Amino acid sequence: MSEAVLWTAEDAVSATGGIVAGDWQVSGISIDSRKTRPGDLFIALKGPNFDGHEFVTKAFEAGCRAALVSDASVLPKDAPALIVDDTLDAMVRLGMAGRARSKAKIIAITGSVGKTGTKEALKYVLGEQAKTHASPSSFNNHWGVPLSLATLPADAQYGVFEIGMNHPGEISPLVQMVKPEVALITTVVGAHTEYFKDEAEIAKAKSEIFDGLNTDGAVILNRDNIHYFTLARRAKELGITNIKSFGTDATASYRLFEANIVTGGSAVRARIGGRDLEYFMGCPGEHWVINSLAVLACVDQIGADIVRAAQDLADVTPPAGRGARHALAILAADGSEKGHYLLIDDAYNANPTSMMAGLKLLANEKPGENGRRIAILGDMRELGDEAEKMHRDLAHPLEHLGIDGVFTVGPMMALLAEELPKERHLGHFDTAEDAIAPVLASIGDGDVVLVKGSLGIYVSKIVSALKSGQTGTAPASN
Repeated sequence: MSEAVLWTAEDAVSATGGIVAGDWQVSGISIDSRKTRPGDLFIALKGPNFDGHEFVTKAFEAGCRAALVSDASVLPKDAPALIVDDTLDAMVRLGMAGRARSKAKIIAITGSVGKTGTKEALKYVLGEQAKTHASPSSFNNHWGVPLSLATLPADAQYGVFEIGMNHPGEISPLVQMVKPEVALITTVVGAHTEYFKDEAEIAKAKSEIFDGLNTDGAVILNRDNIHYFTLARRAKELGITNIKSFGTDATASYRLFEANIVTGGSAVRARIGGRDLEYFMGCPGEHWVINSLAVLACVDQIGADIVRAAQDLADVTPPAGRGARHALAILAADGSEKGHYLLIDDAYNANPTSMMAGLKLLANEKPGENGRRIAILGDMRELGDEAEKMHRDLAHPLEHLGIDGVFTVGPMMALLAEELPKERHLGHFDTAEDAIAPVLASIGDGDVVLVKGSLGIYVSKIVSALKSGQTGTAPASN
């Protein structure tokens, strides 16, 4: 069965104003020749440190149907193509045309933490009810959003788009492309504080998501967040009156009554859409429980079936790098198994709020006999003047939560290492690569291991090493 046509040459020319070579149609879009699939349109984007035009030939070798380029000289002879002045601008135009032709009901999500996990949960529960399209991975910036829109199937009934930012003014133009019916802000906390004076400025930047919403759209906000009233006031200033909230507060539109967090998930009792519901969320952790309310609020406001969505949340599991769990074997030198441990992969990103959520998740896990709770913590980036204090301040919750051992990675985590008692600190390393061998040697049977850090400190390399089954030596003692 052939894949559905996403763009024809004629439609792409109409959207971009480019010059077409050949008569073609494509079923997908790729900007990375290594991930190009047969039938794709390969878009040769240019950046300060890369130029996709260098990989056009490889994209055709991988099976792309056509290429969108600004330099026709890189094309193989007689290759189908779309030639434009600027490939990023052309992709933006494709995205806008994709949104204009779509009749899908669209949800846009932003927030300091929880965007991607909430988006993936929404994608799953809505996808169980009708054809649903969502931003891949964390495609939430000036190229990720238009690419996500450009790949929106014309017959999709629902769309879920993640919108991120590092600086003021970045969300507004993106959400005006997305034009959602529902805008969700998961929460506002101290992330990217290096680029903002305070959290109030972060809240103001996040409120730009309202700029793409019609006055008859719905805004969904975290009622427990201290910035709730500021955000709600901004929405009202724009003429938006349908403002819903979620959380534990007694006035929340979607209110949590009780949550029992267990291994493998969270049992939830809540009032959703005017009715009391009990459901199971297939992700353990308080933050997942709260965001499950946001998911169901979006489902309700978009007009889908909330009871079915609540049932389907049981099948939702954390995405890679955001709390995904892996039961792994400890291998002896001869390849035989000498024990097992649990890895919690939360290595995609980190700020003080998400760090605390990860540590609470680790504390909630019960190690095996003689096992330990071990945290491998990398630097939290983009925290500005408060960075040193925020890293040092992790010492108290680590003690309070009963974390048995801590590895620290990166120059800022060296400050935390100074605050930790020797019996709790298992070692400090300048880079993730330096930590791999000692971590592998330390893990013992029954341990529960959390890996958490900002993307730029690359603690994901430790996760990859652990998952690859590399062999460690005898476990270190406490």
